[in-house]
Amino acid sequence: EEEMARRHEEELKKAEEEMRAMKDEERKKVEEQRRIKKEREEREKLALVEREQKNDRKAAAIKYLDDATKGFNTLASAEYEFPDGHFLLRCIQPEAWKSDEEKAQPGTVLAATTILLGGQKIILHWGLRQGRRGGWTAAPEGTWPPGSTKMKDGKAVQTEMQPLEGGMAKALEIKGLPEGTSGVLAVLHLPEAEQHMQWLGKPGGGDMYVEVAETRSSLGLAKHVSKVAQEMAGWIVEREMEYGSWTLMHRYNYGSELVYSTCGSDEYAWAMMYVWMRYSQLRVLDWQRSYNTQPRQLSHAQMTFVTNLAKKYRELGSLQWEIRLAMSCVGRGGSAGNGQQIRDDILVILRHDRSWGHGSMMEEWHQKLHNMTDPDDVIICDALVAYWKANGNIQVYRDHLNGNGVTVERMRAYQQPIHTEPWFNGHIKDTMIGELEAYGRLLRSVHLGTDLNESYDRVRGYLDGDTRAKIDGYYYARNSNHPLQDQLWAAANARQGLMKQLKSVNDEQARDLLFLDIALDADVRRVVESGKAHFDGSIGSTLSALRATALSLSLSEGEQETATQLRNIDSELDKVSQKIAHTGESHEVGLRCAAAMTNAKNILTSIIDRFHRSMDSISKGLGRAFNAETEIVDIFVEEAIRGSPAFVLSMLLRKAEPEVRRIAHLGPYSVISPFHEETTGPVYTYAHLKECQGATVPKGSVIIADVCGGDEDVPDRVGYVIIGSTVDVLSHVAVRARNEHHGLIACLDSDEMSRIKALKGSTCKAKLEGDNFHIEVVEHSQESSEALKQAGKVIKRVKSKGLITPPSGDLKASRMLSDKNLPEKASGSLVSRVSSGNLPDFESIMKRTPSMSIIPEKQLVASWAIRPAAYTTELVGSKSLNLQRLLALEISDWIHIPTSVTIPNGAMKKVLNDEANAELKKKFKELRTTANRSESGDVSFCPELRKCIMDLSLPDGLAEALRGVLDELGCEDIDGSLDGTWKAVKGVWASLWNERAHLARRKLGLTVEEVDMAVLCQKVVDADYAFVIHTHNPITGDRDEIYAEVVVGLGETLVGNAPGQAMGFTVKKGEKLQPEIKSFPSKAFALKGGKYIFRSDSNAEDLEGFAGAGLHDSIPIEENHKVDIDYANEKIVNEETFRTTLMTGIARIGMEVEEVMGGFPQDIEGCYKDGEFYVVQARPQV
Repeated sequence: EEEMARRHEEELKKAEEEMRAMKDEERKKVEEQRRIKKEREEREKLALVEREQKNDRKAAAIKYLDDATKGFNTLASAEYEFPDGHFLLRCIQPEAWKSDEEKAQPGTVLAATTILLGGQKIILHWGLRQGRRGGWTAAPEGTWPPGSTKMKDGKAVQTEMQPLEGGMAKALEIKGLPEGTSGVLAVLHLPEAEQHMQWLGKPGGGDMYVEVAETRSSLGLAKHVSKVAQEMAGWIVEREMEYGSWTLMHRYNYGSELVYSTCGSDEYAWAMMYVWMRYSQLRVLDWQRSYNTQPRQLSHAQMTFVTNLAKKYRELGSLQWEIRLAMSCVGRGGSAGNGQQIRDDILVILRHDRSWGHGSMMEEWHQKLHNMTDPDDVIICDALVAYWKANGNIQVYRDHLNGNGVTVERMRAYQQPIHTEPWFNGHIKDTMIGELEAYGRLLRSVHLGTDLNESYDRVRGYLDGDTRAKIDGYYYARNSNHPLQDQLWAAANARQGLMKQLKSVNDEQARDLLFLDIALDADVRRVVESGKAHFDGSIGSTLSALRATALSLSLSEGEQETATQLRNIDSELDKVSQKIAHTGESHEVGLRCAAAMTNAKNILTSIIDRFHRSMDSISKGLGRAFNAETEIVDIFVEEAIRGSPAFVLSMLLRKAEPEVRRIAHLGPYSVISPFHEETTGPVYTYAHLKECQGATVPKGSVIIADVCGGDEDVPDRVGYVIIGSTVDVLSHVAVRARNEHHGLIACLDSDEMSRIKALKGSTCKAKLEGDNFHIEVVEHSQESSEALKQAGKVIKRVKSKGLITPPSGDLKASRMLSDKNLPEKASGSLVSRVSSGNLPDFESIMKRTPSMSIIPEKQLVASWAIRPAAYTTELVGSKSLNLQRLLALEISDWIHIPTSVTIPNGAMKKVLNDEANAELKKKFKELRTTANRSESGDVSFCPELRKCIMDLSLPDGLAEALRGVLDELGCEDIDGSLDGTWKAVKGVWASLWNERAHLARRKLGLTVEEVDMAVLCQKVVDADYAFVIHTHNPITGDRDEIYAEVVVGLGETLVGNAPGQAMGFTVKKGEKLQPEIKSFPSKAFALKGGKYIFRSDSNAEDLEGFAGAGLHDSIPIEENHKVDIDYANEKIVNEETFRTTLMTGIARIGMEVEEVMGGFPQDIEGCYKDGEFYVVQARPQV
């Protein structure tokens, strides 16, 4: 018992000691955590202080650069960040330098650094680059800043940088650089720093650099092509055309270097990469020049290059479309083992016939393979397989070679030439076929990478089960000849699986998954192009095929906005398909399908534009430099587009159009390539479009042809081409129309085609408005007059189908109001309603003449900004006056009018007369005199006139008035919004000198002095939907019918003619309103935001004979942002009750506003937000 008690006591003691130890440990742990936290907080405070100091030093350096730049233009600048500070370079040129010759002269270089390191010496080690190829060369002594010394190697100069006032940065200036200098190269030398800190170059490697002269690309590249891409072009051309030894291996190695050193995230640099590789693929460039490349070396270079491309593909989502194209031009390559296997396996094949010795075709091919293998070997191998299968038929061998571009001359020009042809040994036929087919697979795996079977076998081992099952599903659908839509869906699902797995693999696996994706896409294209897959053409099959193709194309578009838009098309067509399944075909279903197809066409058009913008100039510049055949250069971009994943969607849209148009009861015209300018010229007719190739026609001509094959070239200067059947949006003739800026439209109604062909020889005005083509005779030919007499019945029947043919001339007022003009001066406080007794006579608004708008030179006596109570015909335009009238006559309370204030006519002149703008006024008058004396069509002075207005200084009185305007509109940050407001107001004034506005005035014999420009200031309603109402239907001329259009979001997509259609509908006026839908919306995006908008309110928008709406600009204080629209989830498309309520409300607004305006027809802009209707402006319908 004593022992047990003792043991128990010891255990208690031990437990107490352990408890104390645990508490000590816990205490130490808590103390350690506190210490760590305190140290971290101190480090963070220190880091924050260091960041602030670093930013303060950078601000001081930038201030020095900005001060030194006053009176100069910045040509180029560069900024480099280091752990201890920044290094900034800027090249400036005098503002007076305007000509290209002056801009080509080297400017002055400013250098500043915030790297101080306790006052240590900082030396700029710098040199010059002369021309495109130049390395380091020392500058002439006369250009050295004080205290400079020349390095012994003669390639650089060293100059100590001097402290700026305040000691927060150091700087120096280099000027007087010699002609021919293209840039300054620099590194920083810190002789007193630690060894590893003594030399600072470009972070990541290389020299720091700034361009010092505006260089013109010797390749003739367009100005919009980035400087990075222009430099790349020079380096590429130098190597391809001037290096004595150059092969595919060198090309791929240099491509890898550019991928990491130069391309970055530059769109044009990646376009350059694709164009370069495509010219290589087309054999425009040498594959081997004075250098024998071993197959394993080429395979390694090729595989490294495409692996680098695959890595960048995953990093650069918005550029995936270009990187993918570049990969498709380059084979996968292989390991050194694959390259060596090419050399080894040909020896195995040669052993089957010992007569194949020196002088035989097989031995010559073996020697070529031993020294240099290239993609030609795939074609040679396939030709040999065909030859052996044809029992030695030499013509089969020749046809296969020639059909794939491997001519006798090409084979004889190899470094190891092939002069002879194969001979046949019948007893080894089966062996040779098997051996050559296996050898062909090896060659494909190295050179092409896009063979579907080879690509699948390569990745099968690490594909996840779901993706593997989807790819097997595509094989099954294709090999079992399932309907086309099933094959397209199987491919789209497989590609979705590949893109998902692409995110979780290494770079080498990503490369091979991308090659499989490219191979899948190419295989689907072959299926569609062959026309062998079963396709019944029904609306269900059509929509399913379009959905799958849109989804598949979205995968190829990466992070381009078109990818989201294409997925939205898939979603919308899915909803339509469900509706067909429940209710069957209907007019509404047809209209929704047509809207989605219009949206798809517009997306394809934007893809075409992107190809042209990125590649057109580059392909022409490189093509000329590479001495490519003219035909290859001319059609390069077109073929790139037609070879892209977009082409399948283009083909299916053409297949789908007849069935959709039938269900939707659409009009006769289908737009293939849009062009929205009015043209005037003669009409020519042809049986086949190819008959006009090579013809010379006047500018603005209209060509009408019954038949179009899709590969024709039309004459230059044409305005519109009308064809009797549709072609692909990406066909040759359609792409050329887009590139050469003329319209291409299919007329699918034989009666309408007869009518417009009857205009042969007449001079006609033509314009495309939405999906409706309007053609109006200016001068009849004798032939057309006779033809039109015979076509009279046709014309009447076509017009009854509702063709959009806007009436010409003005609609005269049907009656007058008795209200009198407003007094010249209105006083008082802001009111929400003004008395009708003060309103201007409405007919005086309708019949204002130019002479009324001339403002004398004396300063305007009116206030800088006026409220609705002070509006008069002398001070504001019809937009403001009509809003005033709506307020005065108390339109129904459920129709809201946004708060409005107007900067009156003459305010711009008042600003010009301000002393602070004296020099600008003088310059403005000189330019205006030049404009008045200019030739018709000359608009060269317009940009300078706009710049004069945009450079105006803000007078104090107007500044105060603008603050009042912002306050009136409910702005919470007036000071923060003032600069944007002033810029927007000047932008509206400057739009008087838009080129289109100037040309319109000249056409009507008006001077700019006769055009008044007030600025209507309003708060933007961030609308759910925006609408435009025409209270007299402009399509049919029916005065008892309203025609309205609705878009999602702000109205700028509607009035600004953004691609796609609005939802259009008509309503007969009366008590019982029954809207009839004419079109469903197809605009791919909506606009949101804006806060406040400043609208042009000129008298040039309602003068008789001058429909100037749209000539001048309305500018939001903040730029609107785009939002992609998913119509599958959009209420106006899917909720019939809501849609009908919205359309009925819009129609009631039209009727009420027209009544308030005395019965005069009105164009009304409004919007709908959170259940409320708004009218933002109304004006006489013209």
